[in-house]
Parts: sequence; structure tokens; C-alpha cells
Amino acid sequence: MAEGLNWSIATWVGFNALLAVALIFDLFVLQRKDHVVTIRESLLKSLLWTAVAAGVGAWIFLEKGNQAGGEYVTAYVIERALSIDNLFVFLVIFAYFKVPREYQARALTLGILGALATRALFIVAGVAAISAFKPVLYILGAFLIFTAIRIAVSHNKEVDPGKNLIFRLAKRFFRVTDRYEGHNFFTVENGVRVLTPMLLVVLVIESTDVVFAIDSVPSVLAITTDGFLVWSSNTMAVLGLRPLYFVLAGMVKLFRYLQYGLAVILAFVGAKMIFNEATEQFDFGFHLDKSVETYGSLGVILLVLAVSVLMSKLIPFKKAAAEHRAPEAAPGGAPAGGADH
Repeated sequence: MAEGLNWSIATWVGFNALLAVALIFDLFVLQRKDHVVTIRESLLKSLLWTAVAAGVGAWIFLEKGNQAGGEYVTAYVIERALSIDNLFVFLVIFAYFKVPREYQARALTLGILGALATRALFIVAGVAAISAFKPVLYILGAFLIFTAIRIAVSHNKEVDPGKNLIFRLAKRFFRVTDRYEGHNFFTVENGVRVLTPMLLVVLVIESTDVVFAIDSVPSVLAITTDGFLVWSSNTMAVLGLRPLYFVLAGMVKLFRYLQYGLAVILAFVGAKMIFNEATEQFDFGFHLDKSVETYGSLGVILLVLAVSVLMSKLIPFKKAAAEHRAPEAAPGGAPAGGADH
């Protein structure tokens, strides 16, 4: 596991500057006008972000060697897989709020922008905790195993955006209209400034992605505790999947067993985290080469993902529609509970 690699300040600044420029270009140039994202546009943007992620990975291989490069790729694959599973929740959110298709791309981008800031805090806290007290890895490993069990047994539970805490607080303390006013967050009704559903959608996406980060950040820390590798793999995976949402949204059946694969992956990396820490603390007379461990883990993760997709393709499709159906919105397009005026 690559720990505490000597990344220069220039590297951190350069990477985050590249990230900021790309996001600003995407949000204010490519999405300057609200429009329905076509499959072609979605694929091109996804390929672009994947190419950027590959470029970052290639630079890490050249700069820091095979070990660091392998950990970046493994962490990226885990994050990408978790992000694919998360898109089904975004499907539910958009259906619940009846978000017009032309506003969905902007809602995703704005929601993820806020979530990235929260993930940065999680990563800093996680790396700092591990540096200060290595046995915290046992806790994180156990948490990942617990999360794996929770994911495996929650296949028939629906996600209800109406129960989101941020959404309920906004509805309670602010006036909310049920009409979309472009991608604006506020509008005026009867001389009173009110919130639009667009703001609620972004807030729910952001708060939901914070919950996702609670699972995803520890899973990457099981692969590497190097802050730059954790941050770069997280951001590249999340941003790379965002445009592909509009393609994958129509491929629910292909990923309906993905959550079981993710459960296996999280249990595997959690157990690996515990085992690695135990072998460092106690001499078991067995030490696996770090490169073999890293690329072996990558192989296991890719195999599990392939099997889960293959199962989704081969096993007859019976309950996928029920498993991924969205809660119904209230009549008139307002979220359940109606609009407050």
C-alpha cells in the first residue's frame, strides 16, 4: 500500500486547477443552454472524462511507479462501480421530482460539485485518522463488511427522496413552488420569493452523495491511504460517470445484480484491510508482495463486476422493474406532500 508518497504542492495545485477548469468549461460552456442530453453527447463526454482519468493514471505510473499506479487504477475501478450503482438512486430522485430532461444534466453537475467538497473533508479526516492511529483500519474494515451485508440484504427496499432530511427541512421552513423556472433555484409568486423544485433536487442529490461517500471513501482507503491517490481516483470516477448517466439510465436490467457484486467487493476490501493491518502488527510469517496484492485485488474486483453483469444478462428478468421503481410523486408534479405556498 502506497502511504505518504511525496507529492509536491505543485502537483496538488495543478491537479485541482485542471479539475476546476474542466468543471467550469463543462458547466458554463457545454451546459450554457439547458437541453436534453443525447446518447451521442453523453458518450463523448464520458469518453473525454475517461481519457482524462487515464491520463492521470499514466502520469502516476510514470511519476511514482507501478505500485502507486496500480493502486490508483484499483481505487478508480471501485469508485466507478459504486458510482454506477448510485445512479439508480438519481433515477429515483429525478422521477420523484419529475425533473424535466433538459434540466437533469445541470442538476447532476451542481449536486456533485457540492458533494466533492464534502468528500474532500472525508478523505482528509480518514487519512489523518489512519496516520494518527493505525488500528482505525480495523474499524474501517469492519464498517465495510457491515456495509456489504447491508447492501446484500436491502435489495427490495425503495429509496424515498421525500424522507431526505434536507428536503424535509427545506419544505418545513421555506415556501416551495411546484413549478420549474428553468434551472433557477428561486422564483417569485404573488410578490413572495419562493424555492423551486430545482433547488430541492440539487440539495437531495448533494446530501445523498454524502451518504455514498461514507461507503466509498473507506473502500478506497482499503486500497491506499495516500491522500492524492484517494482524491484523484474519487474525483475521476465520480465525474467520469456523470455524463454516462444518460446512457446507463436506460440499461437498468444490465446492472440489476450489481449491488450483490458490490457487496462482495466491499466485504473483500474490508477483510483485506483488516488482514493487512493484522499482518503488520503481528508476525504471521507470511508477507505478500505489495504489487502482487494490488494487482490481485484489481483482478478480483474486475472478476466480481464481470460476473454480476453476466448474471444480470443471463438470469431471467423478473423483478428488476419492482426493485428499481421510483416512488410516485404527488399529483400535479409536486413532490409527495404537495407544495407549500
